[in-house]
Amino acid sequence: MRLSEEKIERIAENLADMLESREDLIEIGGNRRRLERDLMRFIVADLAIEDQITQEALAKMETYSRPVPPGTTEWTVLLAKHKEEIAARKGYVL
Repeated sequence: MRLSEEKIERIAENLADMLESREDLIEIGGNRRRLERDLMRFIVADLAIEDQITQEALAKMETYSRPVPPGTTEWTVLLAKHKEEIAARKGYVL
């Protein structure tokens, strides 16, 4: 996962702050900490989906008859292309 638990917690806290300040959007009832935990779970699940898409794209690239050296421009472009295709097929927006 690309983000540490502390960063995810900070993002969840900031989202909760934003939601609380926007009474026209949503009315928050209940425990603030529970909202933050739920937001953290959602963020972690979303990052896990993106990690899974990346792994699928990397696996697809390994099937090439000519290996593409990791880190090269070609590798980066192909990885992004495959990630977009897989994400679109799954209905996920990167």
